[in-house]
Amino acid sequence: MDVVKTDERNNKIIGSNPNLKNTRIIFRGSNNRLICEENVNLHNSILDFKADNSIIYLSSNRNIYYLNISIYNNSVFYMGENCYLNGRLNFSISEQKNVFIGKEGLFSFGIWMRIADPHLIYDTNSLKRINLSKSIYLGDHVWVGQDALILKGTQIGSGSIIGAKSLVSNKKIKSNSIWGGVPAREIRDNVLFEGSSVHYYTDEQTENSLDYDGADWIYKNQGEILSFDEIENKLNSINDVDEKIDYIQSVISCKDYNRFYIGDESRRFFNKKKF
Repeated sequence: MDVVKTDERNNKIIGSNPNLKNTRIIFRGSNNRLICEENVNLHNSILDFKADNSIIYLSSNRNIYYLNISIYNNSVFYMGENCYLNGRLNFSISEQKNVFIGKEGLFSFGIWMRIADPHLIYDTNSLKRINLSKSIYLGDHVWVGQDALILKGTQIGSGSIIGAKSLVSNKKIKSNSIWGGVPAREIRDNVLFEGSSVHYYTDEQTENSLDYDGADWIYKNQGEILSFDEIENKLNSINDVDEKIDYIQSVISCKDYNRFYIGDESRRFFNKKKF
């Protein structure tokens, strides 16, 4: 990818020039990277690189990006192709952790994702810190409802739904399931969602919608499946910001439909861990 713009502190915009409307891109530190593929339209957004060596990677999108991102040292934000944002999507990314979101996601308004608490909490007996920050990973075609709060350590498999005003923290959520509540719990599994809006439906359209004609949006344990834990470990092992970009591109070069599948078998141990 070509370098579109650079400054005296080696901050760079790479790829294509984004189309900006009422948007600020702020480089406060050094050696940061904003990667924009073609067809990136940022409206009413703030991308704030508050420290050094971090990456914001925005994929090509037929929809408009509405983003509020505060990113600190040595962190990565990635958003896949053609996600739909119904309002500004908010992120706080710090303590060298990451947020990774797959393609074709559906996001309502008032959503926040945070990977830190951010103040320090210690056990009174051992005086050991008990609230280390952790990254957030979402697969492909994930729907997050209005005012949801997604916190550190959350991994959501492709095809899943997070209900409005839910709080999800430190959970590995299997594909094609619905979670909701405070704290969020599994409400139903073996579901799929289709992105059409019902707001203008007539009786006839409602009747026609009662049966789904197709096999899209069902994710299975087959093909090339990528592990979010392995992606996280690799990102954490790379110190050079441009090598980290190369690794992100190698991850997203996998086009397998089931690449971010999570099943029961892959989350049993994760949800038993103590943090």
